[in-house]
Amino acid sequence: MPEEVMVPAGDYKLVKQNRRTQEKRRKKDLPWSKRVFDIDEHKLFDRTAFAWLRITLYYLFLYCIIVGIVAFWLAILLLAIIDPKRPRWLKGPPGLSMVPNQNRSALEYFTHLVNEINPIADRIDDFLNKLNDNAIDFFSDFNQDTCWGYAAQKPTVFIKLNSVIGYQPETYDTPDDLPKEAPSSLQGTVGKLGNTPKIWLTCEVTQGPQPDMVFYPGPYFEASEKMTGVTRVVAIQMNKMPKNTEVYFFCKVWARNIPIDDEYQGTGHIKFALNMRYDADNQPRPTKKPRRERPVTEDFPVDSNERPEDLLGGLEMPPSPENEKDLLDQMGENSQKEDMTEPPS
Repeated sequence: MPEEVMVPAGDYKLVKQNRRTQEKRRKKDLPWSKRVFDIDEHKLFDRTAFAWLRITLYYLFLYCIIVGIVAFWLAILLLAIIDPKRPRWLKGPPGLSMVPNQNRSALEYFTHLVNEINPIADRIDDFLNKLNDNAIDFFSDFNQDTCWGYAAQKPTVFIKLNSVIGYQPETYDTPDDLPKEAPSSLQGTVGKLGNTPKIWLTCEVTQGPQPDMVFYPGPYFEASEKMTGVTRVVAIQMNKMPKNTEVYFFCKVWARNIPIDDEYQGTGHIKFALNMRYDADNQPRPTKKPRRERPVTEDFPVDSNERPEDLLGGLEMPPSPENEKDLLDQMGENSQKEDMTEPPS
């Protein structure tokens, strides 16, 4: 065609097309079902089976190396650095608890009611038996009535320092070491008994009359690395306990590494209340009464020759009635037969 006849339509632009661009366009135009599983090319999420095998083996090998490195350093830490005789994870300082525990605001009981005293004494016995240290014999001075003083108007409570493995107490050994908030009575106690490491115990009445509190073995816990058995328990007997009055107690332990938090019960302190009810009109029952025993019955022999009236304490029996059959026979002989008649129509 001659050039005079050719009419240009505009500027021409040459666009370079490569295979990758065409492949992207082709994949973009594919439906979603083909993108997930392409049965024609045997691909799952655009990967063949061999591609999935390679990537799985790669990450499996990588994670095995990471686990091996962590296990190596953990073994060095546990076997070479940490002492195997000590616990690996240490808890905080030990807390306090009281036995017999109270389910209500105050431990209330009647001194003359055995069904109220015996359950309290049984809870104390169960607690002391679990110590496995002949604890009942150790505190036997406070159990003269076999009810731990609750029948003799001298109730006994037990303050227990909970066991924490690996705990090493740091004690106050001289009065000058005590903190400022410690009561003044504790300074004299530390001065007299501070010859060995001890965790000190103080109890005061916050509401109600003041009874005479007797501590056994003393107002302290013997401090050691292994505090077991009776060394974690202090018994307090309340002498001259007021009657029919709720008495509130507040006990604290004193050691350098036992903080006292008044907001949480058992954290360095414990609060409890007692109410000894006394009824003067009722006669008190015997205090030394065995608990948890079934009544024993005896079979007494009965003499077959004894008469019933002898068994009734000499009472005379009424005369026996006449034979009913004989009376009916006598009535039958004297009675006359009547002729049967038809009823009137």
